Amino acid sequence: MSEGENKNIKPTLVVGATGQVGRLCVVQLLDQHKPVRALIRNHEKAKQVFSDDILQNSNLQLIIVDLGLSQECSRTSNLLEQAVKGCDSIISVSGALRFSKITDFLPWRFMNPDVSAWTADTTHPYYCNYQAHCLLIDFAKQYSVRRFVRVTGGTVGYSAFNPFVILMSSVLSLTTQYHFLTERYLRESGVPYVTVRPGGLMNGDRIPSTTFVQVDTTCCLPPPCYVYRSDVAELCVAVCQLLIPTESYTMCIRAVGDIGKNKKRQGTKFDGHATVCDCLIGLQGGERTELPRTKPYRLAVGVVVYGIMAGVVGATYLIGVKVSRK
Repeated sequence: MSEGENKNIKPTLVVGATGQVGRLCVVQLLDQHKPVRALIRNHEKAKQVFSDDILQNSNLQLIIVDLGLSQECSRTSNLLEQAVKGCDSIISVSGALRFSKITDFLPWRFMNPDVSAWTADTTHPYYCNYQAHCLLIDFAKQYSVRRFVRVTGGTVGYSAFNPFVILMSSVLSLTTQYHFLTERYLRESGVPYVTVRPGGLMNGDRIPSTTFVQVDTTCCLPPPCYVYRSDVAELCVAVCQLLIPTESYTMCIRAVGDIGKNKKRQGTKFDGHATVCDCLIGLQGGERTELPRTKPYRLAVGVVVYGIMAGVVGATYLIGVKVSRK
């Protein structure tokens, strides 16, 4: 590809570019000589995860933005708009990791999905996983971005009353709900999208002789759906290039065959294909799951958490009564 041809190619915006999947997306795009805008939180992290050759690549542009500040700071909003403007596609693999605090479960806080009224903690998934992405989606629609790829998680496809979903939601500030709300906002925006739902993420490279990759649009792959990060990154990059631009998909992805160092079996090798590209060839026009518009995440978590609290209070009271009688 000549330098003149490359200048005519619109860049791909990678959101969360210094994360473990994001950095792989950046490297794969640069290896294909595609221009990349990498959205990062700070430059020091970029210097830690990328080699000097990558940082000096003329096709790479770093944009420093804290997604948690997207609504509070007009400068941050303007930076996001400029990052999206002129892009061909957006690949977002960013996500917040925040452990729940006991005060999060105060009823007047817990029952309100909009947490901005009671916390300004920008690590809360409400800000990064939902609010900032709604803004990115709005800009994508405004500037006619060809495709928006959002990586969420395999748990988004399960029932809100699934024990693992309840555990994850209780511990990680209802992050699954905010992924679900972002998926819904993206579906209803009219922007062509691909939502990728990986399960348990693994480092390293898949061994093609023993392990294939499976991509499914019915969102019914059984847990734990272990998958290599390199395959998730490859899928994110490939869907921007191989699928019909006007079609949208929600996809689950997992490794099949003998996986990991302990060679655990997950499905069979022949459930999948040797490459992500081979998987995508067979997906177009295939069966898709009708996705729900609502899920009672807070009800499911509330029944468990408040039930446990009531049990603890009741047990404490009974113990106190017995002690006082003695």
